[in-house]
Amino acid sequence: MDVFFSDFDSYSESSSSSEDQENDEFMYGGQASSILSNLEDTIGKIDDFLSFERGYVEGDIVCSVADPSGQTGKVINVEKVVDLENIYGNKLKNIDSRKLQRVRSISTGDYVVAGPWVGKAGRIVDCVTVWFDDGTKFKCTTMDDEKLIPLSSDPFDDPQLPYFPGQRVKVVRSSIFKSTRWLCGTHRDEEQDEGTVYAVDAGFVYVNWLGCAQFDLEAPPSLQSSQHLTSLSCFSHSNWQLGDWCFMSNLCSGSQEIFVIVKTKTKVDVLWQDGSESWGLDSVSLGPVNILDAHDFWPHQFVLEKGTSDDQENKKWGVVKIVDSKEKTVKVKWETCSQKEENGIEEIVSAYELTEHPDFSYCLGDVVFGLEKGEKSCLIGIVIGFIDGGVQVKWAAGFTSKVAPNDIFRMDKCEGKLATSLLDDENTEPNQEKSERDDLALNLKAKDLPDFTDDGKDCFKSLCDSKTFDVPRAAIGFLSNVAACLFGSPTYTSLSPTSGQGSFDSEEESVVSLETYKEAMIKENDDVSKHVSSSSSSKNLQLEKFEMVSDCSTHHFVDRAGKGLISNQVKRGWLKKVQQEWNILLKDLPASIYVRVFEERMDLLQAAIVGAPGTPYHDGLFFFDIFLPPEYPQEPPMVHYISGGLRLNPNLYESGRVCLSLLNTWAGTGSETWNPNGSTILQVLLSLQALVLNQNPYFNEAGYDQQVGSVEGEKNSCSYNENAFLMSCKSIIYTLRKPPKHFEALVEEHFRRRCTYILMACKAYVQGVPIGYAFKGEYTEPIGQTKSSTGFKIALSKLFPKLVEAFSIKGFDCADHMEM
Repeated sequence: MDVFFSDFDSYSESSSSSEDQENDEFMYGGQASSILSNLEDTIGKIDDFLSFERGYVEGDIVCSVADPSGQTGKVINVEKVVDLENIYGNKLKNIDSRKLQRVRSISTGDYVVAGPWVGKAGRIVDCVTVWFDDGTKFKCTTMDDEKLIPLSSDPFDDPQLPYFPGQRVKVVRSSIFKSTRWLCGTHRDEEQDEGTVYAVDAGFVYVNWLGCAQFDLEAPPSLQSSQHLTSLSCFSHSNWQLGDWCFMSNLCSGSQEIFVIVKTKTKVDVLWQDGSESWGLDSVSLGPVNILDAHDFWPHQFVLEKGTSDDQENKKWGVVKIVDSKEKTVKVKWETCSQKEENGIEEIVSAYELTEHPDFSYCLGDVVFGLEKGEKSCLIGIVIGFIDGGVQVKWAAGFTSKVAPNDIFRMDKCEGKLATSLLDDENTEPNQEKSERDDLALNLKAKDLPDFTDDGKDCFKSLCDSKTFDVPRAAIGFLSNVAACLFGSPTYTSLSPTSGQGSFDSEEESVVSLETYKEAMIKENDDVSKHVSSSSSSKNLQLEKFEMVSDCSTHHFVDRAGKGLISNQVKRGWLKKVQQEWNILLKDLPASIYVRVFEERMDLLQAAIVGAPGTPYHDGLFFFDIFLPPEYPQEPPMVHYISGGLRLNPNLYESGRVCLSLLNTWAGTGSETWNPNGSTILQVLLSLQALVLNQNPYFNEAGYDQQVGSVEGEKNSCSYNENAFLMSCKSIIYTLRKPPKHFEALVEEHFRRRCTYILMACKAYVQGVPIGYAFKGEYTEPIGQTKSSTGFKIALSKLFPKLVEAFSIKGFDCADHMEM
């Protein structure tokens, strides 16, 4: 746009200035005369430049601009007309893009095939045909830009096409004749000459080989002649963009003329989720859907029944017929069923019961391999459509056929999808399942771990007697047990104050040596128990929030931290910080968080967090293993989520990875990140409860917070909450079957108290109450919330009996809530 405005200014100030005209002519070439011909034409060009055109290709997911919260659709066909301009400023308008031809037969980014190999074209070495002024003509490949030196300026400045038909060039013959093929005439002895480019095509192509249809074959050389390659393309007519060069045949002369695209207008056909089709829609009436809900599906998509953890082998797969996007229901035609059922049965199911088939997740434009019928060799093709439960493939061999989805397999794309899929509950995982800090823990050596030595026998005594900081009796008991395990019989039996003991305020690399005093600690056991929990005698009524336990064999970090390699020294700063952490947890833990520490491992903790009211996680229990590295508190703790194989939050992965800026496993700034001088374990636990397991977890995902308040964001958030509650219920069933070690009593007591409210909430949600608003049978209609979808009610109705069964097996009283 700056071109037009600067052009207009110079024209207004001095239209008669020959100097300005020369400058404009030099800058704009053939465009200058048409742009500056008159003011009206100039304004028209500005209007054309500012006109907004949305470009779509087959397979794009779109929504109606008039109803952005409604159903979405998939683009199944694109019709595009373009305006063209040649190098002399002449224009052609409203040209069907199917009539256009590419300058090169192969372009950068194209899929190409050579025998059984498929790859992507990279750099293109042009094959240029030059016509000299005396009528001689030759063809050469430009392996070096200095062989052909452009003389005429490029009015469109396209670095992807340095040479174009009609361009004047200077030929440096001494460096080019060896790769030159004369088409007419013979060469002369002059070292250089001038000519006009007659034609340009791909001569040599640098190919990045991606896959092979056969096994154990060595990849061909990267540099390939274009004559040995087959272009594997589809929908090329819909891929034209502003500024692209193209050929257009001249009907009068029969010759080809080169143009640049200066304007496009697109019409699209859309297949909507409900199965209806719209034809010839103006592209500006549609909006792109950049973030996909994991529980949105489209007709012809291949889906897999999620099933249960007990029934993984008998999952059904089928083809989507229609979708109700608002109610989250899907009509599926099952292709494989159990032995008692027949194929082809159609059923309406919940979208939360389905996932995209991982082996049949084909998209338009995907490169696939397939076995040729009656032959042992494989074919290479590209997906161009879906018909009646089959996949339509255009093969590199030159024919098109319909195949079953299990008769082909997809070559993994080297580029990501344009639309970012919303994190699914079961099958979406980052490429790096483990954080770098987890990998670091794998490589810890004995010298890096907390050490205990025999040197300075009075230091532990100083720890007991020190008044510099408050030491919980639980911590003293822990240290005594560690020492006893390491060194056997005790030698220190007094807790009386002694002189000459230093303070632990220094953070230097000095160490504290420990001696065991088992006999003294035996006397202290009762005091430790009382200090840890004032209500230990009434365990059935009040669960212990902070408790010391033994046996850390099931802890996630027990092996990674170097089991059995606890060395003989403890850094003073590390020890002091851990004591402070224990003291904070002992005094300040809220009623909904429980922590266990280990007698034999001071660097390990376990935590259980109760899901907060008003969230899709209410009344659930969520467990975490925590490891304090040797660099703690300079480095944050490592935290592992015990997932049970379920994905119920964007920050908590199936693998156990926890993404939280406070743990330095996610990006953050300022107070969001770990501060060695102020951050604590309690702060981490509270962040997990309040910031991760929150009311609207959908917006936890990176970048999704920008959707807060938008129609699309709120719609996706409601869907995510419904699925999160379903996953939370599955997590409850899993926890009841396999309670984490040291939390068995907590699991039983908690769900004994809350099972009635959980079942009452399920009934309220089936009746339409939004997720998080059914507590103790009371409900107030929230402002701006929508009622639960039909698909959610279907899925919850199937899950409800399993919840009742899990509670009943434990002997919980839920007789009044056995039926939905």
